[in-house]
Amino acid sequence: MSIQQQERLSDLLTRYYKGNLAEADAEELSFYLKDDRNNDTIRQVLTGLSAEVAPAEVDMADMQRLIRNVKEVSSDSDNIRRLSFTRIAAAAAVLLMLGIGGYFLLIPPAEKRITVKRYKDDVQPGGNKAMLTLSDGSTISLEDAQQGSLAQQGGSQVIKSADGELAYNKNGLPGEEIQYNTLTTPLGGQYRITLPDGTSVWLNAGSSLRYPTAFTGKDRKVELKGEGYFDVAKNATMPFYVMLNNGVEVRVLGTQFNVNAYSDEKNIATTLVEGAVLVKNKEIANVLQPGQQSLAGQNDNTLKLVKNADIAAVTAWKEGVFKFNDAEIETVMKQLSRWYDIEIVYEGNPVKEYFNGTIPRNVPVSKVLELLELTGLVHFKIEGKRIIVTS
Repeated sequence: MSIQQQERLSDLLTRYYKGNLAEADAEELSFYLKDDRNNDTIRQVLTGLSAEVAPAEVDMADMQRLIRNVKEVSSDSDNIRRLSFTRIAAAAAVLLMLGIGGYFLLIPPAEKRITVKRYKDDVQPGGNKAMLTLSDGSTISLEDAQQGSLAQQGGSQVIKSADGELAYNKNGLPGEEIQYNTLTTPLGGQYRITLPDGTSVWLNAGSSLRYPTAFTGKDRKVELKGEGYFDVAKNATMPFYVMLNNGVEVRVLGTQFNVNAYSDEKNIATTLVEGAVLVKNKEIANVLQPGQQSLAGQNDNTLKLVKNADIAAVTAWKEGVFKFNDAEIETVMKQLSRWYDIEIVYEGNPVKEYFNGTIPRNVPVSKVLELLELTGLVHFKIEGKRIIVTS
């Protein structure tokens, strides 16, 4: 893209965002936005604009007219519009609240002007926070700990790396007593750990991982509560097990997968990214292939197989975003509750619509709520660390 074209695109986006883009220029703008090669330039322009202006209103009619020039609008049986805002100029007014581009949000077919609410209270996003409980019961706040050696346990040394990751040296000596540590993330926290065998684990908010300080036996076993993403180091002679609630277990040799085992979920969801895993619930077992998901009942012995799982949505938290695909409001708010450490209260009639979109996790909760409110389907009120949801 030439400098002249970049300047032209910047001018078109700026004029659209400020509400003075001529109809004749809309087609030219849509041409630029269809080309993936322009994504970086678009993102830079939107980021720059966000520092200059902050719109309080979005003209939904104008937005939808321009969108129709770029993407085909589809609807489901409930006539809920799902509009992909990726590389769409009409998204500029919404995206600029976050100062970023490349995200999309469901917008209903409403020929009206929607006012964006400004919240009196706000809650900041979560971050890298965790507590390490050593085998002797002592604890270390990893958020406060300095980088370097944190503890010596037998032949294993506990280390906090320069990038804030928790790591261990090589496996302990054969025959030494195995000690177990527990890594716990609070609500509003997440953390990454490299286990003694080289396996990497990302822990989502409100989760815990119990593991040995060295793997010296015939297998490698860890216990997970909450949600974690595993990149297991390959070792054909020493299988890796993730032990979960209700006797559910995941057996692997070397692979990447996500496990959602929050106690307030109906099922334990194991989603395979690459490799192969065996998920077992009592006497029933599923062998997963990449892209598949196993749902193990938390309160029964059921085990269901989902052949085409939404990998991007499942692993979005690890990539720093929320991604919703036909998600009910309860699903959306449950994720927000864990990440922002907030209480959710529902008032009035239930919200029955489904939400689709991708939103970054590194913004205050008010920005997320503003985007959701632009759908016209739901409204929020922030009261301290509590969010009230109404239709």
